[in-house]
Amino acid sequence: MPRALSAASVGLLAALALAACTSPAPEPTPTSSSTSTSAPAAGGRLPSCDDVGLAVADLAAGLSYDEARSAGQTAQEAYDQRVCVFVSPDGGTQLGVTIAAIPILQEELDLYGTLPGVIADERTSDGSAVLQALDADDSADGHLDSALYLFDTVHSITIQGHSDAGALATELPGLTVPAATEAAFAVRGLL
Repeated sequence: MPRALSAASVGLLAALALAACTSPAPEPTPTSSSTSTSAPAAGGRLPSCDDVGLAVADLAAGLSYDEARSAGQTAQEAYDQRVCVFVSPDGGTQLGVTIAAIPILQEELDLYGTLPGVIADERTSDGSAVLQALDADDSADGHLDSALYLFDTVHSITIQGHSDAGALATELPGLTVPAATEAAFAVRGLL
């Protein structure tokens, strides 16, 4: 039964991350806690969106940081989370990066490593992390049309694109699985 519960946890985590990156958000009044540009990872603090933007600069080329959407999509949860949203000039195409400080048991991490969509990467070979695409078919065509997750026992990093036009491969042609993988590990390096 614990394995079924762990699989359910993966689904819940995936749904939360997916919603954070793709749901239209109201234009909130920014608060100091949700839009902080403080230094990364000191005392459990998450990197700023400025730092995340530098880490994912190749993916975010042609997009600009949207502070209001980022603040609106940064959920106030029982765990620390930061969502950084980068948008096209018309606002119809978005790249979302979510970092969540969610402790995951090693047993759960091992289970995640057996699920569909796992992507082999030498940086996860010691079992300290799992790299996974939400849609297992993303690796087949090389374009990231779903979400890419990088889990370890302390953090979850999600990279995901969204296009109102529905043509993500056309709108964000650089959002490939390898490029998103490099971006996820670059963000992990900030922690």
